[in-house]
Amino acid sequence: MEQLTAITVLAGIFAFANLLAQKLKARVSMMFICSSTLLLAFWNGLPRTIFADTKLVPLSGYVIGVLMVQMGSMMDASKMKQEWKTVCVAFLGMCAGAAGILCLASKFIGWPQAVAASGPISGGVVAALIMQQAADARGMTEITVFVALLLTSQGFFGTPTASNCLLHEGKRLKARFAAGERAHGSAGQQQAPKKRLFPPLPKRWQTSYVYLFKAFLVAWLAAQAAKWFNGLVPSWASVHPFVMTLLFGIVFHELGFIETNVLDKANANGMFMYLLLVPIFMGLAKATPEMVAGLIKPLLVVFAATLLGIFGLSWPLSRLFGYSWALTTALSVTCMMGFPGTFIVSNEVATQLAESEEEREFILGEIMPKMLIAGFVTVTITSVFLAGFLVKFI
Repeated sequence: MEQLTAITVLAGIFAFANLLAQKLKARVSMMFICSSTLLLAFWNGLPRTIFADTKLVPLSGYVIGVLMVQMGSMMDASKMKQEWKTVCVAFLGMCAGAAGILCLASKFIGWPQAVAASGPISGGVVAALIMQQAADARGMTEITVFVALLLTSQGFFGTPTASNCLLHEGKRLKARFAAGERAHGSAGQQQAPKKRLFPPLPKRWQTSYVYLFKAFLVAWLAAQAAKWFNGLVPSWASVHPFVMTLLFGIVFHELGFIETNVLDKANANGMFMYLLLVPIFMGLAKATPEMVAGLIKPLLVVFAATLLGIFGLSWPLSRLFGYSWALTTALSVTCMMGFPGTFIVSNEVATQLAESEEEREFILGEIMPKMLIAGFVTVTITSVFLAGFLVKFI
């Protein structure tokens, strides 16, 4: 297929999946629609060389580091400190899900598939790429396809679980509202601006080229630091370059060197996400109907083991941090949905339960910040660290 044709066809598939996901209010993820559309297209004549034909695959590998910088630039350390209980619950809950896969699912699907599933169960695209690259390097085509299907279908299990748990939590909040409790704090209260090592750029320097340069510079510095560090330590203690890049993104954002949502400010986020999706779905070109059918059982085993792990730890966590069991479970299961699912489910629950706008704002104010932070912790941060560590054992 001619290069521009291949790029255009893939762009059309991504756009179709994005629009349909919006129409379905994210109840079905864009990733799942993309993978389903591509599988059906491949099985009905779409050239399986389409990803190679775009000539974008080598470039895709380099932009992942910049996207990790973008993820780091979205982190607000002060909010994380305020919601430290939420951060701990989300982190430990996701680890419990991964432990469920390694301890339970591995007995039924084998160790390599269990390890490959443990990072991407968070919904993290970069975590999936880390595992897919390791599987490709070992010639494990079926695991590459397995990870792609896992990444795109977990929302079917995470979203309804979170929704039902938040309904239970919402009923508790309704009782508190009926007892006279109201949202505390002033919405109009201004916070003092943070002091940064690097001051904001002058207005005339705030251009797309400058933002892009700073994002690439941080990604390059992280890559060099990863090489230097990994050259000093034994292989078991090495740090995956994507993990280092995320850390550098967080640190340089806190220092003020890169701006919040730096790629959005550079008007480049959409193009970078397009490039990121190319390697994610490449493995589907090798999938046959028989292979996909054979992976359905392992997928169900993984999701069941994940939920069992989360459910098993939710009660101890609820006692430890003072949250209800329902809220603890909802925060933990954000690893299987992420944004915008966390946003949409919170809104739907508040709207369904509230009998007035004031009550709706009270319920929403109690659950949405926690859900958004939990999703960020699991999908954006923990998934990369977990995948970067476990990839050594695949």
